[in-house]
Amino acid sequence: MTEVYIFDFDGVIINSSADITDSINAALKHFTYWTLPDNEIIQFIDDNLKETLIKCLLRSTKNHYNTENTEKTQLIYEQFLKEYSARALNRTNLYAGIKELLKVLKAKNKKTVLLSLKTPELTTKILEHFEIKDRFNIIGYSKDFKAALNLINAKFSSSYSEENGIVLSDSPADIQKAKNEGYKTVAIRGGMGNRELLVNSGADLCFSVASEIEKFINILSDPEQTSELKNFAMKNEVPIMQDEGSDFICNYIKENNVKNILEIGSAIGYSSMKFARLASDIHVTTIEIDEERYRTAVKNFEENNLTDRITIFHGDALTYPIEGKFDLIFIDAAKAQYIKFFERFKENLSEQGVIFSDNLSFHGMVEDLSLTHNYSTIKLVKKIRKYIDFLKNNTEFKTEFFKFGDGISISRRIKEN
Repeated sequence: MTEVYIFDFDGVIINSSADITDSINAALKHFTYWTLPDNEIIQFIDDNLKETLIKCLLRSTKNHYNTENTEKTQLIYEQFLKEYSARALNRTNLYAGIKELLKVLKAKNKKTVLLSLKTPELTTKILEHFEIKDRFNIIGYSKDFKAALNLINAKFSSSYSEENGIVLSDSPADIQKAKNEGYKTVAIRGGMGNRELLVNSGADLCFSVASEIEKFINILSDPEQTSELKNFAMKNEVPIMQDEGSDFICNYIKENNVKNILEIGSAIGYSSMKFARLASDIHVTTIEIDEERYRTAVKNFEENNLTDRITIFHGDALTYPIEGKFDLIFIDAAKAQYIKFFERFKENLSEQGVIFSDNLSFHGMVEDLSLTHNYSTIKLVKKIRKYIDFLKNNTEFKTEFFKFGDGISISRRIKEN
């Protein structure tokens, strides 16, 4: 049972690489050394920023810098710290979905620890700026996982052990250390650590950003209830609905006597199976474009004896011929195609049918685009915003928006007077 979440600060909670690179270049320039491109500095960044600075000095001087001159190195390092203190919030940002993840962990009464190698003053400054300081039960200033666990136990009079803890880090060394000590581990490959080393670190889980673990909090909390299906999704980063969102749809299905469901985007069949199991007379039709996921879903339906309740197609939902009327159409596929999905399948609605759309918050980025600086993600979020505007201004359908899960909408056809 996982109850204690231990977070690395840089590369997991905040992306500080731009401000660190700016500060290193400012220190180099101050001492009349050549500055370096950001991408060259980033490859040197690790937990020991003095070592990072030395590597940058060597690169700047083409290996002519005298590393034995410790007095000069210290002066340059102190200049870097001065520069960084002044720049720490210029371009630093939270990784996508972090605020929501911390909010959910707090609501589920999970204990949270932040481990920072910045000074306490600077750490506090950054946390307060992003309004997340109170979301952490303990803030530590070393990578001592055991000490962090002891602080949690002391604060809450608990007796958690390593098997109750999970460490989220972008450092391959941290992942290995935590594994050796008996913690579950999550490698965050979208941080500043070496991606190849992280992928091969043997971490229990590997995500692009830490917020992706939100969908699996309940699984980690109760391993006896963990299905093989969810385990597969968690290990292979297959998108499945957050429990709050899927429970909301299931309640609607039961309360409105929904019998025929069309799902756009099967993934590995998790939602289809959950819907089909609600009643023996419910039938789900689902379509998946990815062949590997399609085959996995077929296998899951067969192993769970649900092939008579679920029909699955392999193909592109925008072109594959799907006939029939459905009481509920669930759109949970390529976000950039939501408008096209809606327009194509609206004629497949039964008279009282509804269209559900998922992921309309997209880890909070739809409401706050500053949560990401990734160009591709920004483009995707803008397309989700465009879809939301499409729903709001649609004269044929009336849409309600809900905060459940990652943001859900229900669209109903407007009845003619």
